[in-house]
Amino acid sequence: MIYVNWYHHNMPKIFGILSYIINPLFIYMVVTKSRSQMGNYRYLLIGFAVFDMVYSTAELLTPIAVLNSGYGFVTFITEGPFFENLDYGLHGISSRCCFVSMSYAVLIIHFVYRYLIFPHHVDKMLKPLGIIVMFLFLIAHGAFWTWICEDCLAPNEEIRDIIRPAFLEVHHVDSDHISLLTGQYRNASDYVVYKSWIGITALTLFSMYCMTVYFVLGYKIMRKMNESCNMTNRSVNLNRQLFKALVAQTCIPMFASFLPTIIAWYAPIFLINLTWWNNYVCNIALSAFPLIDPIVVIYFIPNYKNILLVWCKLRKPKVVTITTTSMITAPTTH
Repeated sequence: MIYVNWYHHNMPKIFGILSYIINPLFIYMVVTKSRSQMGNYRYLLIGFAVFDMVYSTAELLTPIAVLNSGYGFVTFITEGPFFENLDYGLHGISSRCCFVSMSYAVLIIHFVYRYLIFPHHVDKMLKPLGIIVMFLFLIAHGAFWTWICEDCLAPNEEIRDIIRPAFLEVHHVDSDHISLLTGQYRNASDYVVYKSWIGITALTLFSMYCMTVYFVLGYKIMRKMNESCNMTNRSVNLNRQLFKALVAQTCIPMFASFLPTIIAWYAPIFLINLTWWNNYVCNIALSAFPLIDPIVVIYFIPNYKNILLVWCKLRKPKVVTITTTSMITAPTTH
């Protein structure tokens, strides 16, 4: 095990445990409290929550840290079942990193769903063919990220020689025995430099494509909501709440994944050492994503938020009085 600091060692574990608590509660609320309101969209919300728990599992199995080494950076495993095996460790760290890309894919699927609601073509997404397409899209995102990591950022002997002094100085371990991914922009052979630039450029363009899809579809969804005149006020309000939640969900990977990774990738080009940023902020923010994600949805959907406040004894359950011919009053909790 490589111990970086208290926050790096413990906060991802705390976030992971809380993710295993919050996401099942969120699934319970979606399944039992919103069937008529959410329609088939609840299936995507459940899928999102399941993905968040798988994401947390990957975080706990493959904890990573980052070290700057001159004109390069190193992302390495600090502990876990893949720590002592270099081959399995390389696949483990690449698979761990690909969850960033897969989280982008899940958000794109949600944006597409919200967009297709207004032309009423959304049912096609939840047919068997649509589910297969969404699953393949998710896997393709993860596979591309993994392939780039293993093909362009995997270390060779030259890279290990370059980063060895930094590892010995900071962590007092030999980099030859650590599973890692690395990018080296200068002070290395042309092969290593070109391969690093190709890998980081590919990952950057891929991330920017995802952000562009969010903005384009988000703009189109807002226009369609404003132009829609054949929906009830209740449906319009619900769609606005869901869209606000989706926008907030998009901000999470943007500020917890996209911007931190961009900074971590490109700071070494200018000899800016951001090891502290990566280990105190970036990695911890990445591990918080599966926990914050369902909380955002609960916050923006009043029905879910009221249920949670009632459970926490912060709000009394509403009592709705229903008057019938026999004057029976039925209390119901929302």
